[in-house]
Amino acid sequence: MKFQFPFFAILLALLVGGCSTVNITSKQFIPKDAGKVALLKKTAPSYQVDDIEFTHPDGAISRGIFVHKPDAQFMVLYFMGAGVRVDVNGAMIAKPFIEMNANFISYDYHDFGRSDAPESSFGLPDLERETLALYDHVRATTKGTLVVHGHSFGSFVAAKLAGKRQLDALVLEGTGTNAQAYADNQIPWFAKPFVRVKLDQELLAIDNRAALSSYDGPVLIINGVNDVQTPVGISRELFDSLNNPRKRFEAVNEAGHMNSMSKAQAVSAYRAFIGGAYSS
Repeated sequence: MKFQFPFFAILLALLVGGCSTVNITSKQFIPKDAGKVALLKKTAPSYQVDDIEFTHPDGAISRGIFVHKPDAQFMVLYFMGAGVRVDVNGAMIAKPFIEMNANFISYDYHDFGRSDAPESSFGLPDLERETLALYDHVRATTKGTLVVHGHSFGSFVAAKLAGKRQLDALVLEGTGTNAQAYADNQIPWFAKPFVRVKLDQELLAIDNRAALSSYDGPVLIINGVNDVQTPVGISRELFDSLNNPRKRFEAVNEAGHMNSMSKAQAVSAYRAFIGGAYSS
C-alpha cells in the first residue's frame, strides 16, 4: 500500500495506534518527485540518457528511457511495478544498476505514462505480445549479457517472458507465487477481515511457478524482509518450487517492497549472481 502524501499515512497511524501528538510541517504537503529521470543527468554524469520508443503492429507506442555508456558490463531490461512510471521513478530505479556499471532500459506500460495506444480493448495476452516484442527488440540491439529484471507486477511479466524466451539471466524482485496471493497481499492487515479479492479467470491463470516450470536459465529472487505487499515467505515459496540449479535467493534486511535494490546487500548479491554465484 502506498500513500501519495505523508499526511494520510500520519492519519492512519493515529487511527491504528491510538492518541498521540505528531508534528507536521508545511513541506510535507508539497509533492516532490524524488526519483524523476532528470536527476540522472546529475547523479550519473558519465551516462547518456536517451528517450526511446518502439511502435507495435497495432500502432501502440511503448516509450521509455535508455541509460547507457560504452564500457558498461551488462544490460538490464526492467519491467516496473503497476502504477510506476519512468518519469516519476526512473532515476531511483536506475541508480543501483548504474552503480553496478550496467546499462538500463525501461518502458512505461501500454497507454500509461509516456506510452500511447489507439483506443481498444487490451488484456493480458496483448501485454504478453508487447512484452515479447520489446524483449526481442532490445535483445537484437544489445551486445553481451541482457538481464531481464521484473519488480512486483513486473515480476509476473518477466516470469511469463522467461517461459517464452531463453534469457541470459532473470531477476524477480518483490515477487510471489500467483496473482491471487499477490492481490490478497495488497489489502492492509486491518482490512483483511472485511475485504475479499475476487479475480477473473484471466488473472487466476497467472502463476509464476507454472511460467518458470521449464525455465533453466539463471534466476535471482530478491525480497525485502519487511515487505508486506509481497511477503518474503511467498517469494521463498516460489524459489523453493523451482527445479533449477542456477538459482539464488536474497532476503534483504531492513527493506520493504520498494527499496530492496537501494540496499548494499542486494547490490552485492546481484553482482555475485551476475558473476555466476548461486545459492539456496
